[in-house]
Amino acid sequence: MTRPSPGPALDLPQLAVHALWWVWFPSFLLSWDHLGLWGRVGMCVIGWAVLFWNYAVLHNHMHVSMARPKVLHWVVSRTLGLACGFPYRGYYIHHFNHHRYNDGPGDWGQRRPGEGALRYCLRSALTPWFWPFEAVANVWRWAKKRNQRTELVLDFLVVDGGILAVILWRPALGLAWWGVLLVGQVCIHWLNLAAHFETDSTQKAALGTTSTSRLYNLFFFNAGYHQAHHVKPQVAWRELPVVTAELAGTALVRAELVTSLAPINPFWVAKVAKRYSAEPCDRQTASTITSGTPTAVT
Repeated sequence: MTRPSPGPALDLPQLAVHALWWVWFPSFLLSWDHLGLWGRVGMCVIGWAVLFWNYAVLHNHMHVSMARPKVLHWVVSRTLGLACGFPYRGYYIHHFNHHRYNDGPGDWGQRRPGEGALRYCLRSALTPWFWPFEAVANVWRWAKKRNQRTELVLDFLVVDGGILAVILWRPALGLAWWGVLLVGQVCIHWLNLAAHFETDSTQKAALGTTSTSRLYNLFFFNAGYHQAHHVKPQVAWRELPVVTAELAGTALVRAELVTSLAPINPFWVAKVAKRYSAEPCDRQTASTITSGTPTAVT
């Protein structure tokens, strides 16, 4: 079985994707007053696409750092959080919880009984902004390691404070940026639904779905191999196809949870949305499958 590798000290493909945000964001701020309506809309659409792409990088970075020099890792963590609108340390803890419970009870991001796909995505995206008390309490309680609570405060200041500052400076610009973040986060929460469609937190062979879409995996750093990612969360993105094949050989990848469609394919979107709109959320028991598995960098 493939052993997790630490990956390169600098993951250049992922750093290049993050650099796109550093091109877009200053351009967005500086060009706003000089653009007409459709120019502004275009910049927002580009920003949403860059955010969505950067989320794949943020997700991977939490598990295997794309910038291993300590100072650079710390800086990139903050800027990736800002790019996606997630206070980094808070989202890190939230995601660690997801891997501990595998979308079963105890997972803070689990779909609620009877909740359709659209409502789930909207609730998950909007609640942390408009009613953040439960989410903040959860991550604060779990932030027990050295300096994590300091990082939590700093990351909330970077993200929420940054948005508020821009809104106060240029209200239309700030609200447009916030809107880009909200739409992007709705789409990000959709990925969680698709990646756990018809999965079972109690079965090691059914923790995630596997998308073999070549185009999706090429652009999103093998994000489609979600079953392998949950079984071996510290495996670098480059190794996930090989690990998936190895797990399939040991019956740890179920054929019924493998699809050639990408999570963003309209046919897959329609299938998941229809099923989750028509049927209540299945009751699951708490996952003990990977609760003790190291999942992420610190």
